[in-house]
Amino acid sequence: MSQSPHPALALLEFERRVQSASSNREVAFRAVNDSSQVLRFDQAVLWRYDVFGQPMIAVASGLADVSTDSPFQQWLVRLIKAIVPEPFNAVQGFTADSLPEAVADGDEWCPAHLLHCPLRGPTGVALGGILFFRSEEFSEAERALAEWVARSTGYGLWAWRSDRHALKRWLKARSTWKWFGGIAAVIVLASFIPVTMSALAPAEITPLRPIPVTSPMDAVVREILVQPNQVVKADQVVVILEDTALRNRLEVAAKSLEIARADLQRATFKSFSDEASRLELQVLNARVQEKAAEAAYLTELLGKSKLQAPQGGLAIFSSQEDWRGRPVQVGERVMVIADPSLIGVTIYLPPEDAVELEPGARVDVLLHVDPLSPLEARIERASYEATQAPDGTLAYVIRADLQPGQRLPRIGLRGTAKIHSERVMLGYYLLRKPIAYIRRALGI
Repeated sequence: MSQSPHPALALLEFERRVQSASSNREVAFRAVNDSSQVLRFDQAVLWRYDVFGQPMIAVASGLADVSTDSPFQQWLVRLIKAIVPEPFNAVQGFTADSLPEAVADGDEWCPAHLLHCPLRGPTGVALGGILFFRSEEFSEAERALAEWVARSTGYGLWAWRSDRHALKRWLKARSTWKWFGGIAAVIVLASFIPVTMSALAPAEITPLRPIPVTSPMDAVVREILVQPNQVVKADQVVVILEDTALRNRLEVAAKSLEIARADLQRATFKSFSDEASRLELQVLNARVQEKAAEAAYLTELLGKSKLQAPQGGLAIFSSQEDWRGRPVQVGERVMVIADPSLIGVTIYLPPEDAVELEPGARVDVLLHVDPLSPLEARIERASYEATQAPDGTLAYVIRADLQPGQRLPRIGLRGTAKIHSERVMLGYYLLRKPIAYIRRALGI
């Protein structure tokens, strides 16, 4: 059975791991986790001062991160404020019963005993502290081990403090501030350079005047006779709807019409000698007209079960497999027929990137298939309010016309559009989004 290493060897190994840390955070992480080889505890927490001089929890043993708004973190901050005096130099031990009333609600997090050790560098500046929790009381030897762990950790944190970095030493040099002032002046002057405001948004090549092919009745799609993006002719059959139920209804209506006509003919022959049959002629004649109208209606619907292309062009739809066997309602669009020579650009501009959208403004379209050859377009119109885009997000829908003399891209190609707007100062151009984010965060 393996035995625990000697405390002196464990301390040396702990100091070696702290000294080999490559960052401030790694020092803190090793302090609360690797120190378990030196000192037995249930939980270890390392805290430091934030920029406002208030204690904050840096790391806790066994946890990758401590959420700043968790009840455990908030209780730890109250505990530190309650038990750590100003200034603090010595190791302090506490029991759960001796804690102030301000932290009495932490029974679920605080075991019977806790030990607080200050973190200091060689200059004596307070860097924070380490809290050790466990259910048994800490002996004097364990207090000494905890103090040694805290001293090694404090030296490690001091070695990685920000004011020892070369960049901060460079900024503190007297001559550096002169260069910094010159650079700041150049930045301020550059912020007044006028530039063109622009925004990037997803774009798609779409037809200008597509004609939809819609279902004239509630039915099921039996077959799509064309392929996606296939060129079709005017009046060409492109979709066949399932007509089995419709043909059966038409056959029943035709039989009903024959019966109604036979009843009318029988009553007509009897009307010469039977007064009652003469009075029934009008009712039977109306029934014949009703059955004839129903048969004519069903015949007309049956003729519409084969959907034809309203014009010549490209048949634009998803795929044959998606529509085969799919139920459709009256007026539901199955596909659109578009003229490939009449195309434009549809742009979906997110509201957070909105700029002034004036008709005629320039738009550069960079398609994914050829990003090195941008297409030039001009804004024709833009939606008044944001609507739902195909990807489910809100966006302003912008229609732009391609300028003549350019190659015509294929309908359906996607890319990115750069919308050019009014001229503004460079400083506003760079700070527009950060300012908007701050306003949203502060609710201004």
